[in-house]
Amino acid sequence: MARPVAEDTRTRILDAAEQCFIRQGFAATSMREIATRSDTTNSLIVHHFSTKAELWEQVKQRRMQGFLERQQAILARTELDMEQFLEATRLYFELLRDDPALVQLLARAELEQDLTCSRFKQELVTGFVERISAGQQQRIFHQRVQPAYLLALIIGSITQWMEARHQFTSWDEIAGDTDPDDAFLQTFIDVLLHGIQGPKA
Repeated sequence: MARPVAEDTRTRILDAAEQCFIRQGFAATSMREIATRSDTTNSLIVHHFSTKAELWEQVKQRRMQGFLERQQAILARTELDMEQFLEATRLYFELLRDDPALVQLLARAELEQDLTCSRFKQELVTGFVERISAGQQQRIFHQRVQPAYLLALIIGSITQWMEARHQFTSWDEIAGDTDPDDAFLQTFIDVLLHGIQGPKA
C-alpha cells in the first residue's frame, strides 16, 4: 500500500534537513536550502514543522526514537538498580556506535552551543537524576556522587569517544585491538563501578 503524499513530503523534508544539518550545522542551514533539497517550498516546510528548531527536534527524534523508548521503559520500572543503570549506559553507547550520522548531528549542535539543539528532553534527564538520587538513599550509588554530574560524565565520555574515535584508535596502544569499542565500554564501566585506585598494600 502506497504511503500518503503528506507522509512522503514530510520524510523528504526530514531527509533533506538532516543532510544539511550534518554537512553545515543548524545555524548555517536555511529553510530555503532545505526546501530546495527536498523539492518543496518554505511554506510547506512550515506547515509540517512550524520552525527550523522544530524541524531539528524531529530530525533528532527520528534518529533517537528507539533509544528514547527503551530508556523510558527503564525509567518506568519501580527502582533503578545497578544493572538497569549499566543497561541505560550501554544503550546510549550502542545508539551512537550504530548511528554515525547522529554523532555528526550532535557534534554540530555542540559546536554551535545552541540550546535549541539540545540532545535530550529535560524530563528524561530529570528522571534519571531522580532515580540516581533515590539509588543513593538505598546505598546503590555512593553518597558523594552528584547525580546530574554523573549523568553528564556518562554522556560526555561516550559521546567524546564516538566523536573522536578515529583519533583514539590511531594510538599505537589501541590500534591493534580487534574491537576498541568493546574495550572502551568495558573500561568505562569498570571505572564507573570500581574507580582507578588500586588496592592499598
